[in-house]
Amino acid sequence: MTRESAFAEANGLRLHYLRWRETGERGPIVLNHATGFLAALWQPIAARLAAAGYEVIAYDARGHGDSDKPAPTDENYHWQNFVDDLEAFLSELGLRGVPFVGHSAGGASGLQLAGTRPGLLSRLAVVEPIVMPGGLHPDEARRNDMAEGARRRRMSFPSRDEMIDQYRSRSTFQHWQPDLLRLYADEGTFDSEDGSVRLKCPGEVEGAVFANSGSLDIWSVLPHIEAPALVMAGARTEGYLDMVAQGVAQRVPHGRFLQLPDAGHLAPMERPDLVADAILAFLAS
Repeated sequence: MTRESAFAEANGLRLHYLRWRETGERGPIVLNHATGFLAALWQPIAARLAAAGYEVIAYDARGHGDSDKPAPTDENYHWQNFVDDLEAFLSELGLRGVPFVGHSAGGASGLQLAGTRPGLLSRLAVVEPIVMPGGLHPDEARRNDMAEGARRRRMSFPSRDEMIDQYRSRSTFQHWQPDLLRLYADEGTFDSEDGSVRLKCPGEVEGAVFANSGSLDIWSVLPHIEAPALVMAGARTEGYLDMVAQGVAQRVPHGRFLQLPDAGHLAPMERPDLVADAILAFLAS
């Protein structure tokens, strides 16, 4: 299996992407990560999909990984930008009618694009997409807390090993597979001139994305999605996100819901094999 790294000009930005393939005989599939992370974290899932014959393409969203990082303003990180980036990325690579996998905010972008531009995505497998149900608005206090927490996030570590040691003690990362935490430390950071390592996604960027959560009315476009959709949620996730995932599955005309045992909101990093199995079964159905 090969893994290639490349860049695409999309929506005025230079977006970094990875491509995994063995034969690629089943055609391309596009993967979109959650806020604060990067394409490389799809590695174990991408490897499974590539082994099954897919050409797997995952890109770093604006502000993340090795993609361009516009200034952390509300204008640059309104969620419509992520939808426009996805559309432009597909166009740049000549992709149309392709399956799509998205996690959290990445899943939300795919749903919005599928509901407004039919035909671009043939199937959607999304893990806990961030969608605000109709008539409800994001809790402003919680949204601000998440944004401020991201802005205050520790960005620098003496070494990648120390970063891993620090993250193992945090509730967010307690259930991650060890190799995924190592992958995040290795590929989600860069070497600074002073010998330390720094996260590739700046806290100000992550904070701007959180501050703009709910800036799209995705709920209203769900009934217009023509593509079949699998909506997944971890059994350990908080009740609100589980409720949203089930609501999205019910609202999409050809949607269905799947609960992932022993997983939380970060299921792709906690139970990658389980998520890959679900995606492959969905694509084969």
